[in-house]
Amino acid sequence: MDCERFDRVVLDLLYDELDELTGAAARRHVDGCARCRNIASGLRATREVGALPSIDPPEGLELRILEAERRIRERLPLRQRVGRAVSVLAGYAMRPQLAMAALLFLVIGSSLVFLRARPGDRESVLVTERGVPELDSDSVTIVPMSPDREAPAAHGAPPLASAETREKSLAAASAAPAEGEDRQSAYESAMVLFRDRRYDEARQQFEAVAQKGGAEAAEAALYAAQSEKNSNGCSAAATLFDQVPSRFQETRAGYEATWQAAACYESLGAPEHARRS
Repeated sequence: MDCERFDRVVLDLLYDELDELTGAAARRHVDGCARCRNIASGLRATREVGALPSIDPPEGLELRILEAERRIRERLPLRQRVGRAVSVLAGYAMRPQLAMAALLFLVIGSSLVFLRARPGDRESVLVTERGVPELDSDSVTIVPMSPDREAPAAHGAPPLASAETREKSLAAASAAPAEGEDRQSAYESAMVLFRDRRYDEARQQFEAVAQKGGAEAAEAALYAAQSEKNSNGCSAAATLFDQVPSRFQETRAGYEATWQAAACYESLGAPEHARRS
């Protein structure tokens, strides 16, 4: 047995908890190693001291100790008494609870500083149909001109277009968003029918909007299936809900339709279809 292994079994040797072979090897090692012999003898002496019987202190010993401490503290200079008080307060201040409270107040204070509204910020921004922020209304004065006069061209500016060209440009510009506006109005009218619980008519209009495509197509397909569910129940609407994520993949409406399909299959007693959805 070497010293490293003896360090691991010395306590078991002290309390006679080693097996016969290991105990004999440890005792032989102690006989030949001065270091381990000192360690074993020191631990044995400590154990013997710990086994001494305890005696009761004299009556009033604690009060006499406290009184002696108080008298000594009164004789201390003012500087040392202040230092002791500061040490006691510092010990309380270093507790984890106070540190966490101070950190919390610091976080709240910094949040109020950074989230404070800057002066001059607008509370709301109006956005036009084309997605451009609407600025403050500027007054524009239109000066009427006689038909036989032309506006003077600015220096270096291209000549003004003729009246026929301007009319064609205005017609092309107004015709571009017409399809989107019709689709938007059809979607809104379908929503009005849905809110009025006219589900059959709402489903037809929602399906028409979904067939045309556009930004509202996925939502329209979802509401078409929802209208069918509200009108004829889950047995008729489950397959419609299944069609939405296949037509409009990775959309919010597709995910919502998948969830609604699972709920319908669960209510219909089809756990395998519900688990798949």
